[in-house]
Amino acid sequence: MKNNIPDVPKADMHVHLEGTISPAMVEKLAKRNGISVPAGLIRDGKFIWDDDGTPAGNLKGFVKAYDDATGVMKCAADYADITYDYLKRSADEGCIYAEIFISVDHGKMVGLTYPEMLDAITKGYEKAKAETGIEARFISTCVRHYGPQAALRVARTTHDNPHPLVTGFGMAGDENAHAVADFKPAYDAAYDAAALPYRTAHAGEAAGPQSVREARDILDIRRFGHMVRAIDDPLLIDEQKNINAVPEVCVSSNLALRAFKDYASHPLRKFFDAGLKVVLGSDDPTFFGTSIGQEYQIAKQHFGFSDDELKAITRNAIEEAFVDDATRARLLARLDAAAPAVRKAPPKKKRGID
Repeated sequence: MKNNIPDVPKADMHVHLEGTISPAMVEKLAKRNGISVPAGLIRDGKFIWDDDGTPAGNLKGFVKAYDDATGVMKCAADYADITYDYLKRSADEGCIYAEIFISVDHGKMVGLTYPEMLDAITKGYEKAKAETGIEARFISTCVRHYGPQAALRVARTTHDNPHPLVTGFGMAGDENAHAVADFKPAYDAAYDAAALPYRTAHAGEAAGPQSVREARDILDIRRFGHMVRAIDDPLLIDEQKNINAVPEVCVSSNLALRAFKDYASHPLRKFFDAGLKVVLGSDDPTFFGTSIGQEYQIAKQHFGFSDDELKAITRNAIEEAFVDDATRARLLARLDAAAPAVRKAPPKKKRGID
């Protein structure tokens, strides 16, 4: 799907760094690192999943493809390259800001310490920013199905190695693994009022509405990765509106992993019309055949969003971005310069940690 709205400034608010690796980049890194591309992973320039036709099989196929693709990453230069490549591609589609999940655990699998990984990511980001002007911040993320102790290690590593570009802490992975309360110690350990004040968590995609409530009440968050299953509980929608909740919505991801069967059943439009502070994300874009430009295009083509409404979504993203006030002001100025008539979202209500 072609991005036909290049003049709408965009923000990618839910994207996993390793999930941005392209088939072409996999082939490049495999060659550089002297290893073979896993058999069957790439066909006609696209990632191929081993899908048995069921939701569980589709998830299994995605995880295998993800592991095979990222398995070619072996050094710091690989992180610099995938960071630059993703940010450059996104900027070319009109993206002015991206907020990217990074993984201490994955960096360790590559053989890098957390500071080494951050240094490489920073180099890729700075190169992309110098060329395109795109801004980005990073969210250090634990993996839920690795368990609470692994999450606590990630949190402590993040807290003990502050970095100006790492402004938030989050949790990804299987939403049905362990209890949300098991991860409160990790969130408490990561928090630093000055260096790491922000938090988010995946909830309400694979698991139901209760997972959203638990993440909200136990982890004290207002931003939620996905949150789409909240549509199953009208009372929860009202509760989320009352705290000015921010759902990080990734339509292509939700359809690819069969959280919803089609655009008609997906709640993006209902969330927006209900007054939730919706933002968009590409999640693992190269595996789902999408990009942030395409996610905005999908919102326009399949959900009837006007350009002004899409600009309002970008405004939501910048207002809720995990950035300092000066950076937020610069991004809002860029948005206003491109779209002075954009409709403003309601003022943000304070709840716990922003």
